[in-house]
Amino acid sequence: MERRVVAAAAVVVVISLAGCSVLLGDGGAGPSTATPIPEPTATATPTPGSAAFDYPDGYGPDGVTDATAAAETHAGTLAGYDSYRIRFDVAVGAGNGTESRFSYRLSVDQTDETALEIREDGVVTRRQYYENDRLYANVETPDGEQYNATDAPFAPEAFGGGEFIDPLFGAVDYGTPERVETDNGTVYRYRSERVTDPRAIVPGNVVDEGIRRFDVQLLVHEDGYVRGARYTVVTEEGTELQGVAVVDSVGDERVERPAWYDRAAETG
Repeated sequence: MERRVVAAAAVVVVISLAGCSVLLGDGGAGPSTATPIPEPTATATPTPGSAAFDYPDGYGPDGVTDATAAAETHAGTLAGYDSYRIRFDVAVGAGNGTESRFSYRLSVDQTDETALEIREDGVVTRRQYYENDRLYANVETPDGEQYNATDAPFAPEAFGGGEFIDPLFGAVDYGTPERVETDNGTVYRYRSERVTDPRAIVPGNVVDEGIRRFDVQLLVHEDGYVRGARYTVVTEEGTELQGVAVVDSVGDERVERPAWYDRAAETG
């Protein structure tokens, strides 16, 4: 992987590293029910900006220098690991007291070329299992369950959680990062200075309420993948939204064939 040596440091966002503590806080606002994010156990000591650091491709002392390169570095790095897990959670608390949630879970085993995706929004649950270049699907709704199976070549770089993480590269201006040494290697913590395109990250109806506060954090591992990310939004109408992405279980994740596999296989 190509890297550039530059001065300064850091990355942002809450994410889980082995042996947890907390590298990044919740930023104050946001739904209190959002999934908490563990942080590295190592002491997060800021490194002087005059030091030269070897940033992953797409990053530098002034934030994300190339959004496309950062996205490719993230996906490519994960594709090179034997296994890993990605979690993404969004909690929305409206000013009228209502609350909604969305969760995404992805487990990937590159060695066996298997993966399991689960999406839940409180009403519908969508599950997709990949094995032997086949995709097996299960959709559960209040009216029942549906199953399906189709050909789908296993594509490692497609399993990086890009739909949730990639918008944070190009729609946000970040400040000077902080370099942190952990038991799992060096991470760079970035905090947002300005969100330039909020609609790329959150639904338009949230943006239409008027943004009072929009904070984003990224925690980037020295290998180039995003270990964690968090964004918190507060609107003028009182809606609070918090999204959290975490990459963990690197090298330790196992993908089990789901119980509904046979039902789906029968359809194909």
